[in-house]
Amino acid sequence: MTLVTAALIVLAVVGSNALEFWDPAEEFPELNTYFDNNYIGKSFATLQEKHPDLVKTSSLGKTPRGNDMHEITITSDVSNWRTANKPSVKYVANMHGNEVRGRGLLLKFAYYLAMSYDSDQDVRDIMDTTVFHLLPTINPDGFASAVHSCSGVSGRYTSDGTDMNRDFPSHWQSGTRLKFANETKMLMNYAARVPAVLGISFHDGALVTNYPWDGAPDIASGKYAASPDDALFINMAKTYSLNHKSMYKPAAQCGHDDFKDGITNGNKWYKVFNGMQDWNYMYNDCFEVTIELGCCKYPSDAAATFGDVWSDNFNSMFAFSKLANSGIKGRVTDFSGNPLKDVTITVSGIDKTIKVRHPEGYFWRPLLAGTYNVSASKHGYYTLSRKSVVVQENEPTLMNFILIPKSQVRARKRRRRRKRSV
Repeated sequence: MTLVTAALIVLAVVGSNALEFWDPAEEFPELNTYFDNNYIGKSFATLQEKHPDLVKTSSLGKTPRGNDMHEITITSDVSNWRTANKPSVKYVANMHGNEVRGRGLLLKFAYYLAMSYDSDQDVRDIMDTTVFHLLPTINPDGFASAVHSCSGVSGRYTSDGTDMNRDFPSHWQSGTRLKFANETKMLMNYAARVPAVLGISFHDGALVTNYPWDGAPDIASGKYAASPDDALFINMAKTYSLNHKSMYKPAAQCGHDDFKDGITNGNKWYKVFNGMQDWNYMYNDCFEVTIELGCCKYPSDAAATFGDVWSDNFNSMFAFSKLANSGIKGRVTDFSGNPLKDVTITVSGIDKTIKVRHPEGYFWRPLLAGTYNVSASKHGYYTLSRKSVVVQENEPTLMNFILIPKSQVRARKRRRRRKRSV
């Protein structure tokens, strides 16, 4: 049975008073500078020391030039985040080393979350239901060699000359890539360890929210390439753009592209194969968009740049993160209550399944408001289906599955046959 009804969610723009706005740079002015990679590590370590119940830091590894790829996880009761019934949201930036706004934006976001939890109930509510994973720079070597320029490419690539946003496995192309950049491999391994429900990659060079597909083989560049979750991605993209201070405005803000509502389909804009956005959606069930934060890639005035980008994107980042708890959520267990992983969740009418990746069997499947048929299946178990599941606009629909192993049923049948033969 196919999808019965689905309605595009009416976007509720976050009001200016929904969350208390303040700029962490007021207390830590270094956040309004072009700080280096060591400063990111020291800042994360300080936040962990001051907020040990909320913050956990790590490094994904060393780049070829010896820089750490710093990561911070922020949520309530952070020591138990891996087993908590909370979806993960992953924000990364600076994939192209000369596109710099996201570095400051994510470092400020980390400070804001950690420092507001005790005093702001709205922040507390979000952190009690969501796990944030922030990586301010995933190409620190590139940033170290970048120079101030609005349109140049110095620092764009990794130290071995790789464009990271052309370096991920592609579901469109057969064969095995012989080599990935070290930074790409670190992110791929990280995605396997940290299964995120939603993601954003922050870039510069335009002002727009870009959504999949970035590239489809049978559709020319400049033409629309819809993913199976196209309507959902449009809603996600608008959630970000309409909560931004100016992204949604009907004008060619960077002097070239004119994006209606501040959003674009990737392939419609220009085709990209082997990009991270499509890879995360197809291979990791992470619903990721790409945010272009500004026209100039590496402005000379750091204080103005980071002050503006924080106020412009403040509401958008929170509004987007709340979508992780939309659609359907639940847990898959066996008959004894043991959690099951690698279960396939299928929604009729949408040609995109997701896998249950959480160690405790929890899952989250973003969906628009509507009525759906949903099933859970796993090799060796009987498939369980639910029909006419209603998804509301403002809250997730709880849906738990208990799967029965086929071997257990076969064993019961054998015992019955033996009893009858006696």
